[in-house]
Amino acid sequence: MQTYLTSNPLLLYTHKGSGACTAPLFLFSPCRFFFSIFLPWCIMASFNWPQGSPFWSARKYGWKDFGGNVQMDFNTEDQPESAQGTEAVSEDKTGTPASGLEPDGKPTFEEAAYREADVAEPVKEADSSEIEGTEPDREAHGTETDGIEAEREADGTEADETEPGAEIIRDAGHFPRTKKYLVFWFCYFAAVLVFLITQYRQVVGTDLNDRKYGNLIFILLAAAVAVTAGLAMFVMQPRKLRGKNGKELKQRIRPWDFAIILAADICAFLLIEYVNNDIFDQMEFRYMALNVLGIFIMNMILLFWLNSVRRSLMAVTAIWGSMSIAFYFVYLFRGEPLQLIDFFSITTAATVAGSYTFTLTRAIVVDIVVSACLMAVWLNLRCHVIAKKLWGKLLMRAGVAVFMFGMYFFYLNVNWNGGLGILTDLFAPMKTYQEYGTTVGFFCVAKYMRLTPPDGYSVSETKKIAEDACEEESPNTTTDTKPVNIICIMNESWADYRMVGDLETNQPVMPYYDSLEDNTIKGHTLVCIRGGGTAKTEYEFLTGNSVKRFPGMVPYVSYFTHDEYGLAKTLSAQGYETAAMHPYKGSNWNRYTAYRLLGFDHYYTEDDYDADTEKVRGLITDRANYEKIIDLVNSKEDPTQPYFLFDVTMQNHGGYTSADYTGDITVDGYTDDSVNRYLSLEHLSDQALEELIEYFKNYDQPTIICMFGDHYPALPDSFTEYISGSSYDDLPLQDQMWYYATPFFIWANYDIPEKENVLTSTNFLSTMLLENTGLQMTDYNYYLKDLQETIPALNHMGFVNADGIYTAWKDGDTKSLQDEWEYECLQYNNLGPKGRRIDWFFALTEDSGKSRKTSGG
Repeated sequence: MQTYLTSNPLLLYTHKGSGACTAPLFLFSPCRFFFSIFLPWCIMASFNWPQGSPFWSARKYGWKDFGGNVQMDFNTEDQPESAQGTEAVSEDKTGTPASGLEPDGKPTFEEAAYREADVAEPVKEADSSEIEGTEPDREAHGTETDGIEAEREADGTEADETEPGAEIIRDAGHFPRTKKYLVFWFCYFAAVLVFLITQYRQVVGTDLNDRKYGNLIFILLAAAVAVTAGLAMFVMQPRKLRGKNGKELKQRIRPWDFAIILAADICAFLLIEYVNNDIFDQMEFRYMALNVLGIFIMNMILLFWLNSVRRSLMAVTAIWGSMSIAFYFVYLFRGEPLQLIDFFSITTAATVAGSYTFTLTRAIVVDIVVSACLMAVWLNLRCHVIAKKLWGKLLMRAGVAVFMFGMYFFYLNVNWNGGLGILTDLFAPMKTYQEYGTTVGFFCVAKYMRLTPPDGYSVSETKKIAEDACEEESPNTTTDTKPVNIICIMNESWADYRMVGDLETNQPVMPYYDSLEDNTIKGHTLVCIRGGGTAKTEYEFLTGNSVKRFPGMVPYVSYFTHDEYGLAKTLSAQGYETAAMHPYKGSNWNRYTAYRLLGFDHYYTEDDYDADTEKVRGLITDRANYEKIIDLVNSKEDPTQPYFLFDVTMQNHGGYTSADYTGDITVDGYTDDSVNRYLSLEHLSDQALEELIEYFKNYDQPTIICMFGDHYPALPDSFTEYISGSSYDDLPLQDQMWYYATPFFIWANYDIPEKENVLTSTNFLSTMLLENTGLQMTDYNYYLKDLQETIPALNHMGFVNADGIYTAWKDGDTKSLQDEWEYECLQYNNLGPKGRRIDWFFALTEDSGKSRKTSGG
């Protein structure tokens, strides 16, 4: 790597072998904080010295006039007539210079400051009773008033329309700083400073490497707070000119306002990357500029819509400052960055947030303190606007709406990201965020959230695929026994880290699951998510569709607008009473609507549990959950009534940093409280599973139970690297896919074929379950059964063929890719518009499966 020093001593660039010029080194060195955040902030503050303040006056007229004041007063009754006159003369009859001029004829500081101000000196309008002069006198008076209004108009200052007689009187002294004003800012900065002091350990750090530059950063932050406090309380409070009614006079936007806006956008970009991007130093400079441009465009939209420089700056600072923190914690807890779909599931995020422990980092403290200082600067800016008249505001906002519509069309339908060389990784969005910037990466990933058909899709072609599938040969089901009770459990964060690496613990984590053999099919099922997104795996199991078609989206939230076919409707058509249960907030992931559209008769939530139900970490335990399942099965009026229950557990949900639960499972040679807590919770799940299975072993009615995990939890990377001996990115495809292989089993209290080490994927799992029930299946189930013969398992990364070879989709053979395309066409038709759906293929009818050839089984 070569280093080049430009003519600007602050811009030290690195040049890598590819020839791409990366970003300035000063942004990534320990001093990057000073040059990228503290120094730009000081420069912005210097641009905003208000006219009339001491520093502004000294800069404009020399330090000899430092300390001049400008004051506004709305009471003019005590003013001498000379102050209310309509014309000023440079010298009176005695030769004494007129008010406002020095003996040498130059303007005084007060007068010079006034002339430089953005408002011409208004003149008090005399009452009709006071004007007793001749008509020419009155005409002269009116002429001067018109001249003042014209001067206001030319200068861009909005006159007080409601109080035309308002008067501004200028005397020595600062803009009046009331006690209330000083108390507010004192409390504001005291709170910021107290927050900074309480986070001293986080800023400075604990180890030697952190402390090396931590003290410097703390000092710079404290200095920023002190300087901003001084500017806000004693310097930067502008002379906000007001009319007699007390309203602030608005001024036209100035050219230098755009420089301030650009500087604020750069600061917003640096803050969000400083908090979230560990490889910021590897980002190309052009992508940095693209991020700033994107923020600048958003700022311009806000500026023209809000019609205020001050408000747009405050909005951008608040949005990007808060989003910096949101992006950090979402990735920390879930292992995936914040995406647009998360804003549609904000209630779900809010309900589970209490189970996590939020610990601030140095970067977050910097973000909060700098944002607070910037907000203080923006609050003290003059009110610069673009339009003053109502018609101008309406026209401007109409233009913004038209621009937004055009940008929306361009954003969705033009390959702008590809043209800029951006490769969007929809299944690993964090890579896109880090390589191209958080702002650009966010919008690139969000672009692909729409439900779009596969290339070459048509209803007629899809119908032909469905008809051809019905002619294929399918084996009979594996049993003739039809269970009365079908219980399906998606166990939250149920994972098997023995598939990831060599996990050794002080005691077995899942001994009962390992012991299941009789009438059991078990193994692992591939899912498309890690760390979060429970509803995606749930959707795959209940519908037979794969979410690999819409990464980043949750069908429950985004696409469920009409009735959907799936397991619940298939069983309901055969006389089963269907129920769903989730021992937490029922509204999460839009489940109330989703379950109704999927055909469930009942939905049980935490509200249906007793107040004294057993909980751990504030969440209902699996043991209490399974006891509720047993109660529901036993509460049927007719024990022979077919019953289907789908349950989503909650005990093992993320938030393993909470000290409310410790557990007794530890990892040999590795110490981490969050890992120990998770494995201990999984051990509790195994104990609850034993109680559930043992209860139904001797149950009078045929019962089948299927359980699977939704995804792996978000545990520290150091843990998986310890047990696997390698980082995830350095692993081959097969080992990477094991990070998405959760355990599953199908158990029955009647005879079913016994299998071990089965590898499947969640979209095939419900069909595999139906095969062992002796029940009728839909043509779509038979299609999935046939597809599983050639592609036993698949997820977003790739697939496993019949020979057990793991292959990425981009490296797939022609036959496999053709099968994938046909599968995607059927999925799109199943989820897409109701009027164009091939209902007979997805719904259970009298003719379902009859057109197929069957083989003995």
